[in-house]
Amino acid sequence: MAYTIIEVAQKTGISPHTLRFWAKKGVLPFVERDKNGVKYFSNSDIEWVRWINWFRKTNMSVEDIRKYVNLALRGDGTARERMAMLERQQRALLAEIEELKEVASKLDYKLDYYAKMIENGQDAMNPNSKEYVKCDKACEETNKAVKKVLKLSNRRNINYENNINISGVK
Repeated sequence: MAYTIIEVAQKTGISPHTLRFWAKKGVLPFVERDKNGVKYFSNSDIEWVRWINWFRKTNMSVEDIRKYVNLALRGDGTARERMAMLERQQRALLAEIEELKEVASKLDYKLDYYAKMIENGQDAMNPNSKEYVKCDKACEETNKAVKKVLKLSNRRNINYENNINISGVK
């Protein structure tokens, strides 16, 4: 059975715009077109689309995915090269996960700080508070953690404001 881009989008949750972009970038060279240029996807093509989407979720570049797909199309003789690509991607992903764990622990610290602050009725984050100066180190650590999250988020193509400062301390 053949599916249109709209049908593939409905089946996979990937936007038609993204599918067209991938096709334009050479990531979907196996997709058939009719005489009018309309793309038709087979069930196997849809499985490839799902894999491509998973690769993107690991932050694999479209260019690397294109290389991977082209290697796959060349056959079994490229298995080692494809495996090496995925191993590199996995190492990068695991390193990112470790960074995120570190950032999460910093945020846990900050959440505990706020819980204690609320419980004690002291807002050390308020510049008018007598406790304000005691916040300097904690705020600095939190801001570093937030900036690290933003750096990781930007690597994953998520648009966040670069100078978020949750503590209010510059």
